[in-house]
Formats: sequence, structure tokens, C-alpha cells
Amino acid sequence: MTDTSDIDDLEQVHTGLAKHADDIIEHGTEWPALGDGLDASRYAHEDPYPDWHEGKDFEPMLLAVLWAQTEDESVTGISDRLADNPEIARSFGFDVDDIPHGDTFARAWRKRFEDLQDRIERWGDDIDEMATKRGSPIGSGGLNADETAGSSKRTEQRLLRKKTREVMGQMGEIVYPALDLPRPEKAIYDEESLMELLTVMGIQSGAANSGSEINGDRLDALRNPDLDDPFYVDGLTGETLLDSIHQLEVQEITDMVNRGAERALTRIKPHSEFPEPVYLAIDATYVAYYGEREGMEWVQGAPENKEYRWCHKFATATIVGENVHMVVGMIPIGNAEARDGDAYPGEETKSYRVGEVVRDLLEIATDHVRVRCVYADREFAAADTIKAFEEYGVKYMMPAPRHARLKRWLRRNVDVEQGILAVEQEWAIRGAVKDGVANERIETTLIGLPGDPDKEQYGFGEADNDDDDAESRKGAVPFFTNTHVDDKIAVDRRQTKRKVEQYNRRGGIETAYKKIKEFASYTTSKDYSVRLFEFGFAVLLYNMWLLVDFLVQVGMDVEFRMKPRITAQRFLAYLTRRMNDFV
Repeated sequence: MTDTSDIDDLEQVHTGLAKHADDIIEHGTEWPALGDGLDASRYAHEDPYPDWHEGKDFEPMLLAVLWAQTEDESVTGISDRLADNPEIARSFGFDVDDIPHGDTFARAWRKRFEDLQDRIERWGDDIDEMATKRGSPIGSGGLNADETAGSSKRTEQRLLRKKTREVMGQMGEIVYPALDLPRPEKAIYDEESLMELLTVMGIQSGAANSGSEINGDRLDALRNPDLDDPFYVDGLTGETLLDSIHQLEVQEITDMVNRGAERALTRIKPHSEFPEPVYLAIDATYVAYYGEREGMEWVQGAPENKEYRWCHKFATATIVGENVHMVVGMIPIGNAEARDGDAYPGEETKSYRVGEVVRDLLEIATDHVRVRCVYADREFAAADTIKAFEEYGVKYMMPAPRHARLKRWLRRNVDVEQGILAVEQEWAIRGAVKDGVANERIETTLIGLPGDPDKEQYGFGEADNDDDDAESRKGAVPFFTNTHVDDKIAVDRRQTKRKVEQYNRRGGIETAYKKIKEFASYTTSKDYSVRLFEFGFAVLLYNMWLLVDFLVQVGMDVEFRMKPRITAQRFLAYLTRRMNDFV
């Protein structure tokens, strides 16, 4: 007999085939027994195919797609898996010598079961959960019955898989609608095929042509196509994708990427775990460029500590919180012709102004979130940036560049030996300000904090750690801020130090950029539109990874943690499998 001590605690009321499965699944129940017991004939009246249709019987097909959903497998792979599991095939009602092809199951899922899809997915989730709790090997994990007993870790992983499957479909719902790629008037491929190719490129780190080959190989394997089909003669290729992107302007691409980021953000904002107002990190990241520079308007000189001389540069605004770490805005920087040069005094030509970058990112971010404080890196510490923060009425904290006057102040005022910080309330800096003068005076609050040479702290990591900084960190670290800080008494100094230490919230940004680059496809194109689009699409894939992880953690009702429960590699693996269902 079944041990029913844990059956009664199933909180949900099962319906349909899940309710029927509830009467069948016991400890150790396997799919052949479940398939024999399930009665799918009660849904035959919902079959849209007429009786004379040559399609395979409705009931076996329904049980087969339910099997795929429960096991978290692609619909298109059902045929091969049934051939490998003849007992299961027979229990569903198939002739093991006449199992339908994979494309038959794929078409049936898209068309025949269109009205039943939501119910089938819900039944699969319910069956997976009850099998986990009762010690049955049925379900996406494929565990043996004795593997589930007394193992909270395995149970968590099963639930993680289940919740992940529920939200993986959002790639097509969120990202694809935000992108609008040009196509010929009578194109024989749909726009989603372009999106799918981009995703393949991202998850395979492939270039356009190699990504096209990978996609074509996968389609061949899954659809068993007629090679004379026009899709394979003159359809979608890597060059098709490149031609499409070539037609886009830089601003069009930027707007599309930011629309995609906004759509992801709207999915998490209603949850109580979303931290609003938010802390925002504004940073610049570098993508190496090794080609010829002739005619390249957006190429920048790389920092001295990089192994490459030239790079493309992108600025991002990223939410920095305990529960959310997503990019909310992205812009390209580095083309003097693209900036509002007339707004700045003087004749000096610069490829970009940091204050203008901050304004552009704040304009994007403040449309979607309320900003509590902005953490910027040292590159942005300038009079124009401080003016921009004041214009938007936001708090800020950023490391200050060390020049002779500031270094003298640090030596005179910060007690490094005693570990005592110092604050200057009306510290003046000068510089060109938008719609101002060439040497406008701007005031900020300066903090000098005793440094720790043994730690990568306060925003001075690899990118900022030149010889002068490494030596200076043994003395004091300067910060600009407009938050309320003071050094009059001990309690003020402790509060000031805590505020500066909060700047380390943004310490994960460098890791974020590394992850974004993992999602970026490879290109040798000199066309900046292609390079910008591929970086932007990588940002969207990165955001989708974090969105899925956020929704999984919310759905699991477990303690939220900053470190993702779903690794990037695991996300890519799930994405690859999920994409197969859309073929």
C-alpha cells in the first residue's frame, strides 16, 4: 500500500488528467502504469481535426505531449523518445512500428492542441509535483524513487526545474516583440525566425553565418525537411540577418534594446520583492576591437591596462539590489557627431561628455523606476555629471579622481593611522557644463575615507588600479556625494562610513559585464550597427536570465538570495531546449 502521509498536504485542487493521475500515482509508479491508467478520451470532443483527417489518433497524441511537458522535454523529440521507450508508447496507445515523426508532434502542439496547451502544461506541472512528493520517478528530474526520500536538496532542484519551465516561454513573449527587424516584402521566413537565429547565435557564441548553419542543422534534425523546400533553397541565412541589421540606424537599435529591457522590468515590478526606489549603477564597459579603424566612427582608445588598443564603448544603467540586478538602459558612446556638441562651451571636440551620458541614462531609467541613489564609477566624476544629478534630483556617490589639490586635502584631513575619515561639505570643482560656461564652478561634498591596501574596495578594482591608485589606497580614498554626511562626532563618522561602504553594492557590475559578454555572439563585421545590435541583444539575454531566476525564486517561496539559483550555463541549456518547441 502507498504511504499517504504526505499526499494530503498537496495544497492545490487538481483538475483534468492531473486529477485522474492523482488516483494512480503512488510510490514508485512509472510512466507505463500511468499511461495505461489515464483516460484521455474525455477530451476527444475538443479535437479540431475532423474524423476523416489522416492525423494520428487524438488520445495517444494528447498523452504523448503531456508526457513531454511533465518530463520537461521538447515536443519535437517525442518521436525518438517513444521509439526508445516502447512500453510507454504502447501504454499511450501507439503502434511501436508506426510512431509519428517529430514534426507531426510539433504541428499538433501548435495547432491541434492550441486550445489545450495551457491545461496540458498545468497538468504536467501538477503531475511532476505530486510524483516528487510521493517518491515516483515520473517527472522532469527522472529520479529513482529512492533518490527523493528525505532529500530536501533534490526536492528543491525538482521544484526549481518545474518553476523554470513555467517561465522559460517568456523569451518569446518579452524580447521578440520589442525588436523590429526589416524584411523583404515577400520574405518566405517570418520575423520570429530572425529572432530565433539571434538567440542561437547568443547561446552558441556564434557569428551570423555559423549561427545560421547551427540553426539549419537543428531544423534539419528536428523537422526532417524536404531539402527542396524553398526555406532551404533561398530562405533565412546569416547574410539575411546581417542585411536586416545593416538597415537599422544606431538610435533605432538603442531604442529597441531599451524597449526590451523595459518589458522585462515590467514583469518583476509588481512583486513585493522588487526594491523601489532603486539603487542604480551607471558604468561604461569596453568591447575589444581588433580591426582596421578607417571609417569606424565609434571606435575608442582602450584603457592602458587592457590588452587591446581599441574598443567599442557602451554605457549602462543597472539596478543594484538584493533581489534584482538588471540592466534598465543602454546607450552607445564614442561618436562626436552623435552628441549635442553645441550645448558645451569651447572649441574642444570630444567623442562624448560624461554628463550627457548620465542624462541620457537617467532619462531612460526614471521613466520606469524611482531612483534612490546612483553609484557611478570614477570616470563619471566631473562637474557636468554632478549638474546632471542635480537636474534629475537624485542622490549620488562616486569615487573622485585624485589631483594635486585633492591629494593635499586627504593628507591633511584623513587620519589613516587612527582610521578616521574626513568630510568637506562645500568642495568646489570646475569644468565644462552643458548650457553653462567652460570652467563652471560646481559644489559637492567630499569624503576622505582611510584606505585598505589589501582589499579591492570602494570602486577601485582592476580597471582603476593603476600604480598611483594602488599607492594612494594606502592613504585615503576620496568620494563625491550629495547624501547627508558629516564628521563632527563619532556617530556621524560611523554613519558616513556605512554610506560609503554601501557603494560596494555595485561591486557585481564587473561580473555582470563578463556575463553579458558570455551572451554576445561573435562578429568580424566593421558595421557598427551589427556590433551594437549584438551587444544589445546580449544585454537582453542577460536580463532574461536574471528575470527567469527572479521569477523562479518568487515562485519557489524560498529565501531570496543575491546569487542566482540558476547559473548562466543552466539558463542557456534550458533556453536551447525550450527553443526546440517553437520550431
